[in-house]
Amino acid sequence: MAYSRTVWTARIGTFLNKFLKTNETSTSVELTNDPTITTAGTPFSVDNMNKIEQGIYDAHVVLDANINQNVKSTASPTFVGLTLSTLNGLSLRLKPLSTIKDSFAGPATQLRGLAFDGTNLISCDPNTDLIYIHDGISSTILSSFASPSLTPVGLVFDGTNLISSDAGTNMIYIHDGISSTILSSFASPSTGLLGITFDGTNLISCDDSTDRIYIHDGISSTILSSFVAPGLYPTGLAFDGENLISSDADTSLIYIHDGISSTILSSFESPTTQVLLLTFSNMNLISSSNNNNIYVHNSTIEFIG
Repeated sequence: MAYSRTVWTARIGTFLNKFLKTNETSTSVELTNDPTITTAGTPFSVDNMNKIEQGIYDAHVVLDANINQNVKSTASPTFVGLTLSTLNGLSLRLKPLSTIKDSFAGPATQLRGLAFDGTNLISCDPNTDLIYIHDGISSTILSSFASPSLTPVGLVFDGTNLISSDAGTNMIYIHDGISSTILSSFASPSTGLLGITFDGTNLISCDDSTDRIYIHDGISSTILSSFVAPGLYPTGLAFDGENLISSDADTSLIYIHDGISSTILSSFESPTTQVLLLTFSNMNLISSSNNNNIYVHNSTIEFIG
């Protein structure tokens, strides 16, 4: 139910602080406010104050319900995004920030790709050639399995299957669910394959040999289009349900694109000097770095329109 706003009016008159003194004794006196009122104004009452409190409470119920329901993007019911809902005609959106909410070490020594399956963080390490399933978003590892080749660098979850990229073979692998079993694979568009993401329809990859970002036709080797990355060493990609987000190890910046295009809406510094891969949890951007750490970024709610 929409909040019915009270338009408060001022109490207007003369002698607003005038009091009549009656029934005076040696120990007490009665004072009665006796102004001349021309406009009564809105009463400062328990009912009016409780109405304000209830309105604040109801608004927070809406916000909390939207934030805590593992919000899915409108682009795909299987991909976690940041667009939340509407409140009194205003669109609410979570905006990722450069400040860090939490951080923890990767499971091995050469952390690269990150993905999120709606419950658990997934990472990979080309030093061990393993893919790790984390317990939620933490350093605790539930299980791991061998990557399909020797240099796993990119991960994304499409709602059904894990997809991984390998810089040694320049291949993209479709896993059977989240397992080492490979359903299919195909060649990347160039020879410097790194990060991958999924926008609910198409796979998106980046390549540091061409400094380009590629839009695939679905999850296939066919390329619909490509554009120049904002930096010289594109490493990571994520999609927030509205905008592509990319990272660059040369500039150490994280870029918010305008939709899926080369136009940059904003950028901010990564937590370290060389940001690598990106993913999203339910509410937060997560990045990895060359110091083998995983960073969970803060988000802020912004109102749109």
